Amino acid sequence: MTDPYLQFLTRAAVGLAPVGAVPLIAPGQPAADPLGLAGWDQILLADNPGQPTVYAFARATQPVVLQERLDALCRRLAALGFFQRPITLVAVAVLDGGDPPGLARRLGGIVPSAFYTGLRPVAWVVDLASGTTRKGGGRSFPGAEALEAAAHQSGAASEFDFGEAGRIRGRQVARAQAFYQLMQGRQPVVTYGLVAVNVLVYLVLVLNGGPENGDTLIRFGALVPNLVLGGQWWRLVTVMFLHASVAHILFNMISLVVVGTIAERLYGSPRFLAIYLGSGLIGGLASLVHGLLSNDLNTPAVGASGAIFGIVGALLTLRFQASEIIPVYVRSRIASSMVPIVVLNLLLGAVTQHVDNSAHLGGLIGGAALSFVFPLTRSLDMTPSGTEVRRE
Repeated sequence: MTDPYLQFLTRAAVGLAPVGAVPLIAPGQPAADPLGLAGWDQILLADNPGQPTVYAFARATQPVVLQERLDALCRRLAALGFFQRPITLVAVAVLDGGDPPGLARRLGGIVPSAFYTGLRPVAWVVDLASGTTRKGGGRSFPGAEALEAAAHQSGAASEFDFGEAGRIRGRQVARAQAFYQLMQGRQPVVTYGLVAVNVLVYLVLVLNGGPENGDTLIRFGALVPNLVLGGQWWRLVTVMFLHASVAHILFNMISLVVVGTIAERLYGSPRFLAIYLGSGLIGGLASLVHGLLSNDLNTPAVGASGAIFGIVGALLTLRFQASEIIPVYVRSRIASSMVPIVVLNLLLGAVTQHVDNSAHLGGLIGGAALSFVFPLTRSLDMTPSGTEVRRE
């Protein structure tokens, strides 16, 4: 193989194999196109949970021609049902020297003419003569580093082993099935149980003087620094099950369901409960310290927000934890989605009266730390019957 373009295609296929990319169309196999995706020299699919990606390669040509090919590919993928879930389409145009000035810039700006729900298009232009790449968009995707490396290298890579591709694909399918089984098999019973306990306690408060009554809250376990220092340390636990109004418990329970149903499936019920209670305890300690430092020793504090912030903290650390069963792209997306939630809630807490941000911060930091003590599910061994036998 002496054609630099074909050598690049082979390097790209070999480099993308570790992320699970397998050929739908491969160079030298024009007849092997059962899906009807002709018009591209190589198409790879990495069907990973959370971020499936299609990589389409073609020699650089006039932008209008590449636009027609891209639109035809999108129509075919849509007809095959590829866009029923979010998917990234990386269109790679390859320059191999002697191309008109400005062509790379024009090719890098090509996007599908029609809008497809679920499609995330990315345009890349590779210049083999200079070994550089031009990214038409800032969206990240799995295998970007492999494409960069394939562009920077020269010469032939090892021929693509289609048998090894099948084995890689088999491992990807097994991991995907294990992930889906994990998410479907684990029901967030602890999350719903905690919601039920909080609601039940709130009803007890309503029947015994009302949650708006400070004396009632104190009698049932509100955190009061003077009382805690006097030996009533159990208030550090009971505080996370008390709420002062309907709006208070409604907001906290909705938040618990939103983050708890995700975290409990990822961590497992026992570890989720340990993180929740531990974070609530740390949030209570932070609130106690804040009361001491501000000389506010008699104001009662109540709420589950410290524990809930701890669950958010545990989700924030997902990108820093290892797991064979939970894809890194899933972990990174969940962690990134938690950042605006944290920032917004801390800002609201700073400008809203009677909100204890010290408990929020304490719980957040505590949950992040506890997520390494009670870590994410790393692997899942299954018996032949499908029964889960070990979690790490």
